[in-house]
Amino acid sequence: MISQAYEKKDICLIGGGHSHIIAVKQLGIHPPPPNIRISLVCSDQFTLYSGMLPGLISGHYLPEDCYIDLQKLCNQAKITFIQSEVEQIDPHSKQIYCNLHSHLNYDLLSLNIGSQPMLHDIKGATRYGCPIKPLKQFLQSWLKWLQVAQSTNEPKHIVVIGGGAGSIEILLAIHYKLSHTTLQHVNFMLICAHPNILSSYNQCTQRYFNDYFKKLGITVIKGKRVNAISQHQLIVDDNITLNYDFAVWATHADAQSWVAKSGLKCDNNGFILVDQYLRSVSHTDVFAVGDCANFIPMSIPKSGVYAVRQGPVLANNLVAASCNYPLLAFKPQKHFLSLLTTGDRHAVASWGPLYAHGKWAWLWKNHIDRRFIAQFNQ
Repeated sequence: MISQAYEKKDICLIGGGHSHIIAVKQLGIHPPPPNIRISLVCSDQFTLYSGMLPGLISGHYLPEDCYIDLQKLCNQAKITFIQSEVEQIDPHSKQIYCNLHSHLNYDLLSLNIGSQPMLHDIKGATRYGCPIKPLKQFLQSWLKWLQVAQSTNEPKHIVVIGGGAGSIEILLAIHYKLSHTTLQHVNFMLICAHPNILSSYNQCTQRYFNDYFKKLGITVIKGKRVNAISQHQLIVDDNITLNYDFAVWATHADAQSWVAKSGLKCDNNGFILVDQYLRSVSHTDVFAVGDCANFIPMSIPKSGVYAVRQGPVLANNLVAASCNYPLLAFKPQKHFLSLLTTGDRHAVASWGPLYAHGKWAWLWKNHIDRRFIAQFNQ
């Protein structure tokens, strides 16, 4: 009889997010026992690194600078890559249902499927405007709009809805890009439901961007929510109507709708509840990382910094769980370095209460991002 330690075990990773690409890299460096078979399921072969998206929009990077080839990465780690969209999972039968592949069976499952802007409570939002996630669809929509916009000389109105780091960087990247095109008479606006932009950042960082928006002539509306959207108009609180030509949704994160329907225990927003080992609190054979998870030991922001650091812990725990070994606890840091780009080759650095800015900060971020990408595309 084959001992339990050498029974065949199938581990399936769904999604090509930061945590999974780090985990795949780790599993390539430290291969699991031969009885463990690992597969990665993702709808796209090439995943866009979110940290470089503003630079790509600004024109500082080429597309090939910002993408990771998941097929190549998996081949190097001797992991099976399956390109398909996941439609549903059944934790009871341990099956995964895909649109371009027959159902898959697993012994252990990990989810790193990201999030999407919260739009369900805004009338018309699922039809009009451009969500910042998924990144690939956003970039395609932006490039298509830009191509059409450059063929006309009519005034343009760009609106970004949100007040976090992602919305700030995308708005400034678009501003920089359009200021270096033939387009003239472009108006820019940020609509933030919170009384302050970048509410989780220190006051110096908030003050810098408020002043920078004024310098660029970008209108900032604070403390107002968007209630509805039609083809070319937004309606905010007090029934104020605003025109737009390109609207970006960069609101609070929302979960993928199919996750809560799977039977995994989720919070009120549909994010999977996980323990200190990144494991589902309701299904010990399921792990979840990155934006799709709610880490219950302590509240952590939905940031790529935490997702990257979860990767090595996840890689260890997937193999350990397969072999009945003790798991490692994920211990998030209290503060993390944030480098926010301003459209041009300039960035603002903040860490807890500390703050600084300059071209050097952009060069620092550029070095970090290029080094991150290089480890997967060698």
